[in-house]
Amino acid sequence: MAVDALVLAGGKLKGINVENVSTKGMINLEGKPMVEYVIDALKECSEVGKVIVTVPPSVSLEDWAKKVDKVLVTDNSITENIYAGMSYLKSNGFLLVISADMPLITGLAIERFLKKCEKVEADLYYPIISRDEMDKKFPKTKRTYGRFKDGDYTGGNLGLIGSKMFEKNREFFEEIYLLRKSPFKLAQLLGFGFILKFLLGLATISEAEKKLSNLLGANGVAIISDAEVGIDVDKDDDLIYVGEVIRKGKR
Repeated sequence: MAVDALVLAGGKLKGINVENVSTKGMINLEGKPMVEYVIDALKECSEVGKVIVTVPPSVSLEDWAKKVDKVLVTDNSITENIYAGMSYLKSNGFLLVISADMPLITGLAIERFLKKCEKVEADLYYPIISRDEMDKKFPKTKRTYGRFKDGDYTGGNLGLIGSKMFEKNREFFEEIYLLRKSPFKLAQLLGFGFILKFLLGLATISEAEKKLSNLLGANGVAIISDAEVGIDVDKDDDLIYVGEVIRKGKR
């Protein structure tokens, strides 16, 4: 599945204390900004074609920008930035959207996600990672988990999005993104019956997929993915931990 990729590098620094940068993706880790780790991983993946990056006007275009096909300077919302990326690429198919604050991502993890997507026909593919997988690979990281009958899962920080489906559901995706750290609020979107089952740990991933698909008027599926897809930098502790992992060569 050859797809183009859009890196969203406009994440705010709320919860992270660093100087001389305006977005999370530009935080320096071991000599290069976090966004460059993501770009390098995408370039390592044979399933990825063009790579473009969205940044706000406050970001200076340094060496990392030479590695991508295009940098789009935009200060809009996440959904508007995704739409800008799709418009630039004239995408009528799928676009891989990935955040810039995941320096532990690897080309292999991206490839494994895309290979799994190939096996299922859908309009939206979203990665989920089990608690066991996260604890095994990155035991010191703290994530928000949803409790399902299938097990405890956290969401990933990328997605494979069908352009036609996205354009039809732009406002809905904005809401989903804002609620991504709150499993309970996400469950509220899916209805009272699902909330009750979710709280009791009786809801299944398949049920969540069906509910989401109904809301979208399209087919959305969850893809069980590698831990590298699920670890991002939202606070100081995350930044310290990913720095330790990189220095130890475990990325």
